[in-house]
Amino acid sequence: MNRKEMYEDVSSLLLLIPFFAAALYALYLWAVEGFSFYLPEQVYLGVTRNPDVFLLGILAIILSTVMEVSSEERARRSERVLLLSKRLQKLAAASFVLAIITAWYANGFSADLSGTGADLFAGRYTIVFPALLVLLSFLIVTPINLRSLAQVKTVAIILLLAVPVVIDEVGKRNAPLGLGGSLLLTILAAAMLSWEGKKKPGFSPAQ
Repeated sequence: MNRKEMYEDVSSLLLLIPFFAAALYALYLWAVEGFSFYLPEQVYLGVTRNPDVFLLGILAIILSTVMEVSSEERARRSERVLLLSKRLQKLAAASFVLAIITAWYANGFSADLSGTGADLFAGRYTIVFPALLVLLSFLIVTPINLRSLAQVKTVAIILLLAVPVVIDEVGKRNAPLGLGGSLLLTILAAAMLSWEGKKKPGFSPAQ
């Protein structure tokens, strides 16, 4: 097995870490609560509001992306980045759909979806995690420009890094405010990156 194949295998395993980590932690909490036919609401919230599980998932995704790009030849990296961007968006969709199904399961598959919606938003990271994946998918294909990197893009990245802090610190005191603040920062960062990319198109890779 060469270096590239090894990187690709490790990268693929890293993509599964967010899902496996959440599942294993849920099983642990479920065992403590006592296994039942339906997933207890406390278990669902315990997983989806845990900052360690969230940060582990985000770091695993970022590391996987870096490994995929670095293992590719320079001449083909732009093509690889586009594929990775689409993969991240698919992961974000899968994560969000899985969160909805799990929240519904925690509410006994009730026809009244108010409890499912409440748990989905109370879980904090059920929305922020896929939102960050989508943002990352756009971030990795953003044209590179040294001036923008030192200005708008830097501010956008700082806003992105502040999201977990807002969720953890503000969310402890007021969950809706913490979630709203984190989403606002994410949307603002994405808008800044999109605007800067249109304003100053970057270089195209050598053919």
